[in-house]
Amino acid sequence: MGQSGGKMPGNLQLAKGEPRPKGCCESPKGGEVNFTIDAPGRGSVWLYLLLPEGHEGASTLEGVDSSGGELYVQLDPSTNKTGDTWHVKLTLPGGFDPKGAKYMWILDPKLDQHGLPEANAVRILDPCAKCLDSRYAKDWNKRGGPKFSPMAVVPDRRAIYEFDWQGVKPPNLHLKDLVIYEAHVRGFTRNPDSKLQDWDATAGTFLGFIQKIPHLLKLGINAVELLPVYEFDETACPRKNPENGEQLCNFWGYSTVNFFVPMQRFSSRDRIGAAIVGFKTLVRELHRQGIEVILDVVFNHTAEGAWGEHFWHSWAAIAKNRYYILSNGQDTNYTGCGNTVNANDPMCSDWIVECLSYWVDEMHVDGFRFDLASALTRGNDGKVSMDPLLIKKMANEPKLKRAKFIAEAWDCSWPDGYLVGKFPSGGPPRWAEWNGIFRDTIRCFIKGDEGKKGDFATRICGSSDLFKHNGRKPFHSINFITAHDGFTLKDLVSYNGKHNTCNGENSGDDHNNSWNCGHEGDTGDGGVNHLRSRQIRNFMVALFMSAGTPMILYGDEYGRSQRGCNNGWCQDARCWFSWSDSEKQENNLMRFVRLLISLRKQYAGIFNREEFMSNKDIWWRVHWDDPYNYICYVLHDHHATGQGYAGLMVAFNAGHEVRCCDLPQDKPWYRIIDTNLPAPKDICENEASSVKITSQSYVMQPYSCIVLKTYSDKKSIKEYARTDAEYGAHQDINRHMKEVIKRRMSMEFTSSTGTPHIQDIGKRQSNEAMERMQSMVRMRSLMSGAFMDAIEEGESLETKKEEAFQPPPRKPSREQVQKKPSKLPLPAKPATGGEGAKVIDTDLGDKRVEAILYPDGAEGRVLEVRAKGFGGGELIFHWGLIESFGAGWSNAPEQVCNASWPDKTKTFPGANQTVFSDAEDDGFRRVMIPFPRNVKVKAVNFVLHQPPKGWHKPGHQDFTAEWPQAESLFSAAADRATEAESGKWCQLVAALHSLISRCCRCFQRRSPEEVYFDQSVRTTRWKVRGGNLMGVGAVWAEGALVHFVTDLDTELMLHYGPGDAYNKWVFARSENFRSAPEDGVKEIVVKLKPEEVTKKFMFVLKFPGNTWVKDGADDFKLWLPEDESLVQARLSKEAEKEAKAQAKKEEVKQKAQKMASNFDQQLQQFRQSRPERKQSGKIHFQSITLSEQAGDVDVACRRAGDGFVVQITGFLHPDKAGSSALLHWGVLNDFRDRHWHCPPEECLPDGSKIMDAKACQTPFELDDGILRLDISLPTSTMSDGACVPAIPGMAFVIRVPEKDKWLKCEDGKDCVAFFRDPPAKQGWKGGWQEQVNFIIESETKWGHMTLMHRYNNCRDMIQTWSSRSNTGEAAMRRMPSWSATFNKDALRRASWSRLPSASLLIDPEEEKSEEQDDELWSWIFVWQRFSFMRLLDWQRNYNTKPRELAGATDSLANKICSVWKEYPNIRLWARWTLATIGRGGNQGQAIRDEILHIMHRNKIPETKGHFYEEWHQKLHNNTTPDDVGICKALTSRENAKEWLSKLEACLAQLQPTSSNEDAKTIFQEAQVYVNALQMPSELDQALRSAMEEVGSKEGEKRLLNLYHRGDAWDATKQVWASLFGLRPWVSLAKAGRSFYDLNMAVLVQELLPAKYAFVLHTKNPFTNDPNEVYGEVVPGRGETLVGNYPGRALSFRARKGETPVVTSFLSKSTLLRTQECLIFRSDSNGEDLEGFAGAGLFESICATSDIPCMVRFHRLRLLTDHSFRQTLLSKLAEAGRAVEKAFGSPQDIEGCVDPQDRIFIVQSRPQV
Repeated sequence: MGQSGGKMPGNLQLAKGEPRPKGCCESPKGGEVNFTIDAPGRGSVWLYLLLPEGHEGASTLEGVDSSGGELYVQLDPSTNKTGDTWHVKLTLPGGFDPKGAKYMWILDPKLDQHGLPEANAVRILDPCAKCLDSRYAKDWNKRGGPKFSPMAVVPDRRAIYEFDWQGVKPPNLHLKDLVIYEAHVRGFTRNPDSKLQDWDATAGTFLGFIQKIPHLLKLGINAVELLPVYEFDETACPRKNPENGEQLCNFWGYSTVNFFVPMQRFSSRDRIGAAIVGFKTLVRELHRQGIEVILDVVFNHTAEGAWGEHFWHSWAAIAKNRYYILSNGQDTNYTGCGNTVNANDPMCSDWIVECLSYWVDEMHVDGFRFDLASALTRGNDGKVSMDPLLIKKMANEPKLKRAKFIAEAWDCSWPDGYLVGKFPSGGPPRWAEWNGIFRDTIRCFIKGDEGKKGDFATRICGSSDLFKHNGRKPFHSINFITAHDGFTLKDLVSYNGKHNTCNGENSGDDHNNSWNCGHEGDTGDGGVNHLRSRQIRNFMVALFMSAGTPMILYGDEYGRSQRGCNNGWCQDARCWFSWSDSEKQENNLMRFVRLLISLRKQYAGIFNREEFMSNKDIWWRVHWDDPYNYICYVLHDHHATGQGYAGLMVAFNAGHEVRCCDLPQDKPWYRIIDTNLPAPKDICENEASSVKITSQSYVMQPYSCIVLKTYSDKKSIKEYARTDAEYGAHQDINRHMKEVIKRRMSMEFTSSTGTPHIQDIGKRQSNEAMERMQSMVRMRSLMSGAFMDAIEEGESLETKKEEAFQPPPRKPSREQVQKKPSKLPLPAKPATGGEGAKVIDTDLGDKRVEAILYPDGAEGRVLEVRAKGFGGGELIFHWGLIESFGAGWSNAPEQVCNASWPDKTKTFPGANQTVFSDAEDDGFRRVMIPFPRNVKVKAVNFVLHQPPKGWHKPGHQDFTAEWPQAESLFSAAADRATEAESGKWCQLVAALHSLISRCCRCFQRRSPEEVYFDQSVRTTRWKVRGGNLMGVGAVWAEGALVHFVTDLDTELMLHYGPGDAYNKWVFARSENFRSAPEDGVKEIVVKLKPEEVTKKFMFVLKFPGNTWVKDGADDFKLWLPEDESLVQARLSKEAEKEAKAQAKKEEVKQKAQKMASNFDQQLQQFRQSRPERKQSGKIHFQSITLSEQAGDVDVACRRAGDGFVVQITGFLHPDKAGSSALLHWGVLNDFRDRHWHCPPEECLPDGSKIMDAKACQTPFELDDGILRLDISLPTSTMSDGACVPAIPGMAFVIRVPEKDKWLKCEDGKDCVAFFRDPPAKQGWKGGWQEQVNFIIESETKWGHMTLMHRYNNCRDMIQTWSSRSNTGEAAMRRMPSWSATFNKDALRRASWSRLPSASLLIDPEEEKSEEQDDELWSWIFVWQRFSFMRLLDWQRNYNTKPRELAGATDSLANKICSVWKEYPNIRLWARWTLATIGRGGNQGQAIRDEILHIMHRNKIPETKGHFYEEWHQKLHNNTTPDDVGICKALTSRENAKEWLSKLEACLAQLQPTSSNEDAKTIFQEAQVYVNALQMPSELDQALRSAMEEVGSKEGEKRLLNLYHRGDAWDATKQVWASLFGLRPWVSLAKAGRSFYDLNMAVLVQELLPAKYAFVLHTKNPFTNDPNEVYGEVVPGRGETLVGNYPGRALSFRARKGETPVVTSFLSKSTLLRTQECLIFRSDSNGEDLEGFAGAGLFESICATSDIPCMVRFHRLRLLTDHSFRQTLLSKLAEAGRAVEKAFGSPQDIEGCVDPQDRIFIVQSRPQV
């Protein structure tokens, strides 16, 4: 070492070593160090040792001095390897201490000239290292030094072997007794107000945590769950806080660098092994106080590559495919952090178990909480396993027997990764789970969401629906309200939404189920703060008064806030525990939590349960059908006072109403908790201080909860139960008697009107209600009696069997007995001719299905299907005949149906049904179907049906009973395809003969799904609809070939495309299978270009009848082989592209740096020259400072000849401006109207482009960083003769294309300049002037206005009004105070009918106040009404997030509902206003999310800002009968006989008086009959003849080749079926026409191969200019233009003889690719019927479905080629004028442009 150049010192000896323990281990007494590493598949392993300078004892090594040095040790595979584990032992000379020596591993290195690994060889961090040389506590989040690249270090053996545990043993508490406290080691004590001893050294460390153990003991905590405490890189967060510029950090630590090493920045000393000693000391002291330690471990992912950049190597460099789950060689991301650990790989699972055992055995921890634990159940393929290897190994590891396992039972893949309630245990039930459903349910219930009462009851009883079914107990549910991930409890009641801008990213959950109690964030409003205080206590009571194991987040005990940040992963100080705030809450919230935990422990028999609650444990006193969130229940503890009884009554009033809680009589009740009361009355210090309740009820204020207590002995419990039963019965009687009285009143009223039929109905209903009420009373009595009997006899209610009430049986009359039919004997079973073959043998859980195929002795077959386990009810054999593989179900011949057993088969369109027999002696129920030899059958497909809704089949496929088939030629075709594709590849490697021979031998020898012929050829087989399908894939440098062969005897289309890592299609194409040389076999060959090749070739198959078949629920996948030549070709292209981009980037950077060096000086010069420009701006001058400190812009307006000139001059920072800038501007026509309008053409400078109807873009002239632009304005003469600019003003922003930036004013608004003097300001003269003027100003002058802004403004205005109305005598009119004042005896019912008349309380002054209220609310209503009618803007110069709009909608609606309840005098206004509010919702966000997914899949970068598109839809113009020709269908005799007669009878039910609902039912039946029609042979022949005739005129058979009988008939029926729909029925009714006036034919056309589709209006519909054509163009088929597809088309206008002007560019992201097929369109007389518009009401069906593709805008010539675009638009305009001239009037025209740029007019009609 040192000077030795890596040579071994003479007194340092090498030995074989041992494979365990893992990592680096020094012997207890020193002298030897053992090193190990698991490195499968490696041939050369080197140990690299580095002795730091100044290492103690270095001089004892021969040839080494104090300067240290390095050593390379090469391991011998013959001696230093056991299995995949490499190991070596170093024997040290006496006096040498290896502590602090650094080491790394080198695998398969290249060697230098000295025979040592090259200097750049990758050095690998030991995954099992016990110590690292990373930074210490004083260096937390320090930057600027060397990159984080730790080395493994030999630890101090004294820290491992000689730590003094002082005899302290782990507490070994039962899970049910735990109260868990989730905390962060640094966050708990880092705050300076923690007042730690030696704060500088211990704050935020393990030793600092020890000093705060008394706080935990005072609360009653007995388990701490520590956020990650093993080594992580806190500097891994590169961003800064945008609010204050502070550097962010990885505070939580969920990115692990090494799982064995305690976090060294949590150590209070800077020395080797100090972190180990510090952590052990913390564990010892917590155990000494009876507190267990649970670690949050993150084995789902690692920090290796999590941020895309790291400077160290570990697991991936050793064996990436063993340690990580990969897809096509790339990391999978089930964790949201960049990679996923392959936890169930044998080697990886051993490493995890080794690590867990180390922490339990060596560090004495008590358990683990596994972050994103669902990822630990995934196999190598990424699929969740319910029997994972890792979980089984953990269950069987002896060292982990005492450890507690807690799962966060979800990961980032939904729904397969959500395993709450079903996480596997690997053995006996052991795993507890974070109960996220408990969290969500409690949050929703406490904040008042309706419909959660039943779920709330399930959660507080232990969540038996989640945990009972797999043998687990209530304590396996870890109940929590808040955790580190999300809001704190204080923020949960203070914020409606997240406020995470401090993170510099849009992270964090948007679904928090939070409520801010009336104000967002901190407030001085005492009422809001009191409500928040109540809600926090309500949450705490719900948590600790529930069965299960509770967990709280550190700081929630005093109300810690993160100021609305619900994702504090990168926040340091924001997440610190505030000890000063804790002291302030010592006698307030802290006291409440402390006593609440104490109360839970006192009643451990109720809450720390080992069994789920039953009726003997809890009595519900609640009306479940009442949607209001009030719930009350009594919990029983029979052992609380020895032989006596104690009961706790808990009630929650989670709503706006005051409720009265009725108390059972004759029992003393004592108040323990009332969260509405201030401290210290909110909770009693002890039972002696509890307050006795003297009344028979307890009044509960809104949003509060109570806990009451009672005592009694065992003798009196019987009386108590009877009281409770009487109370329940009394409530039921009251409710049902009200119903009876109401109906009797209705009966008496109808009697007086003389309608005895209605009277009888009311009487019958009354009797039924009375019977239900009496039955319920009897049932309650029986249940109460059973409970009381059990108490007297000392029996458990769980074993007491209740007797249900049974009415006395009625004897049937003699007539009924005589009419009862006798059971007829079954007919004889069909005869079979020999032993059958079992073709189906399937288990469906506890059910079984078998199918046996017998010969019948006459060359036919008998199919027997038998089923067991389906019960005794009706069971139906629902089946269809398969006449050829790939064909759909068909009906069986009549002779088969009549001969079936046990009954004849019934026939339905496309299916048959046969009823099963009763169960026979062997338990099976049977069906037998004979098939004579003359019946063509390949198979029978079926499912089993149990009426009404039970359907049974194996997975996603039907049962298939396949007939034995003759030897097929498929094998020969498969061999040929394999040899062909193998040969194509082998020709490239000159090895054709040997490869084919190997292929053939392999094919004969093996029969798995996939067969590998070589690295670049792979074949896969599938079974599809009883037939065979084989695909052969070959890959080489020129791309890929995929060859499919199949014996499916039907027309078949392959719809295919390459798939990405997320199983999404990159693109899609379609081709039809063609006949192969072998009879009965079809094939197809597909070629992919190199850039199109991915790992997966995905496809689906289309069968006749527009039936699409997948591989089960997923698309078919053919995994293509890997080929090095293809990879290298791609890498070369990418490297070349990257080099060019980097060079360009460097050039721009150097130029910007040069100009930016003196930017401040140049900007100052620009500002100093401003007076000269101001002098020239006689009309107007304005200086504007731009956003992002980009620079300044001056706008000056002056006279110039007969007009005016606007001169815009600007100076921009080169980093912001780039090399070019554009003025994006529009005209403002009014001072009050901030709508943009496109400038007139005479005002546009050269180079301007009209972007849309609102704006244009004009390039600046750039001269030494100065932007200049002159805009000429015409003159306008005012009424007083003054000349002013014709344009009042302009609005603009500056666009920088290179930087993709939009620069606005520094306040974030558009830049605005007016060139005229504004009119005198005139405001509203009536009442509420401030509010009314605000409405007018916001709607007319604000640059930005959307629905979201308007709703928020309206909500704030209503809040202002209600705040004023809450003062003085007017406050008496509010509902809560009325209820409390005048209706105390009926608070629970809150009956308005018993309130005094409002007029008794209103004096003349209040009448005046109500008039003022009416005035304001009339403004509010008209304002929102205008908005609803779209007379006001919904979207103006601002892009709203869908969730933002939904949130504003909900907020306003909730506010209006609140004032409706509280202020009766404005209820009518409130209802009217509420009717104008939109219905919110987040569907827009789902659309946006899918667009983001598409962007990610196609590597499209996300741009800054938000978007929210308005969708539009235009009616499809109907076709005309003279396009190609009308095809009239001829119906066959069979159709006329069966289905047409049924159709005629069905339509006969349709009458002019039929309701829409009746018509809808009739039409649905009619469509079934239309779809059941069979294609007549005459129609098929007529269509073929027509195709031949038309094709012969053009000299080709193209049309006939496009015609396919099955597709043509299916499309024709779909067009016909659209005639029988509700839309034409309603339209005809409105026009006063009869449905029978409507006639339809089907028009057959060839679908043109559209490159572009267009719509032309020869008279501009926007300007009504007859000399101007207006048009719209989209790529692909025109359905995206006229259908419901988001985005805009490219629109243009063109005057005769002038260049077309684009008014808006294309934004539609979907393109429908044209198929070569026929299209079947409706052709009705609807256009000829007066008053009836038939356009768009009927279907147009393509014989082949459209292929939706993503528009690649950067490749679309229509956008990128200006000359092509202008030429094409000019041709379209000329074509439009020619059509108009031919018809003699303005026309609406539809057409397309084909690939040869030829224009086709598809249809034209007079312009509407």
